[in-house]
Amino acid sequence: MVNSSTSRSRWSVVAAYALLAAVTQLLWVTFTPITTAASREWEVSIDAVGWLSLVFPLVYVLLSIPFGLGADRWLRGSLLIGGALTAVGALIRIVPGYEFALIGQLVIAIGQPLVLNAVNKLAVLYVRPEQRANAIAAGTASLFVGILVSTVTVPFVMAWQGMPAVLWTQGGISVIAAVAMGLALRRAPVFEVEAAAADTSSALGLRAVAILWSQRWVRLFSLLLFAGFGIFITLATWLEVLASAIGYNAQQVGIGIGVMTAAGIAGAAVVPRWAMHGQRARTVVLCSLVASVLLLVGLAVGMPQWLFISLLAVCGFLLLADLPVMLSLAEAKSDPQFVGAVTGLLLLFGNLGGIMLSLAVQLLLNNRIVALSVLAAVVILILPAAMRLQRVASK
Repeated sequence: MVNSSTSRSRWSVVAAYALLAAVTQLLWVTFTPITTAASREWEVSIDAVGWLSLVFPLVYVLLSIPFGLGADRWLRGSLLIGGALTAVGALIRIVPGYEFALIGQLVIAIGQPLVLNAVNKLAVLYVRPEQRANAIAAGTASLFVGILVSTVTVPFVMAWQGMPAVLWTQGGISVIAAVAMGLALRRAPVFEVEAAAADTSSALGLRAVAILWSQRWVRLFSLLLFAGFGIFITLATWLEVLASAIGYNAQQVGIGIGVMTAAGIAGAAVVPRWAMHGQRARTVVLCSLVASVLLLVGLAVGMPQWLFISLLAVCGFLLLADLPVMLSLAEAKSDPQFVGAVTGLLLLFGNLGGIMLSLAVQLLLNNRIVALSVLAAVVILILPAAMRLQRVASK
């Protein structure tokens, strides 16, 4: 049961959360656009630098569910700890040496699920029901803003003043975001979720996960995010290699990824509220999958640059909108006591899809057509599940 203590949503809390969530992603991809330069800076292999980013989805898969359950029991504490770990990890990276960069990334990676899994619970506690889709969209779109800002700015700052400037700048931003989140959380929630008759502690752990997984809509949403978000992460990771065979260089691919991410920010921000009515959510997901197949076919057979950029923009707009659409539908269907656990479960599958599909493509890079065919097959196989989306979501 949910009781309203005031009629006004606390958008300042949502704004502070969006900033902190964006910073977690800013820190995640810090070294992606400067991999070669970072390997020279620290005199380590390119693979070693790659681990600075790979630790994030790996840690997320391990911690997503328990930290989602933690958000249900103690949202403000989870966000405060997540913000503190984000800032501390960013400051650890400032100490010269690859070892400190890796330790800092691990600390940030541990804090990340505490922050990201809180998006639905934050909406439940601080935002009026009719506005929650907008709050979830803002919190989710901010993730891609952080990725885009880091990808665009880090190479320039690196060229300007080197690695120390990159790490000091991001460390300062991280501290500001953590402090802003702490100050915002001093405001009381708009809504309070009453405890169920049974002690909620007994529902934690494997029992809570089993109860959630027994619900058909949770399994369907997880499957769709595994494919949709997994395809986006895989394309962002391997697009340069997959597109080079049809004549695109690193600069053109970089522009394409930037366009895809920028379009994704717009999609994540504006689509969820629209998609909450009628059959629109199903339409969005189906269109995102069809657009993905068209892009994969184009990467296999070749296409002009205008079509390459256009398809990347459409895929980014729709694929990244899938995440807040699924989260908004999940918030509407979830028991308010366990909305954090549901969020953790769904984001776990999104990240797991990114890991598994990226590794599959990596193993098949010597046969590019087979790699693209595997991705296309995953999308096509998921289409029947997407057709059931609105029917299951409405039950």
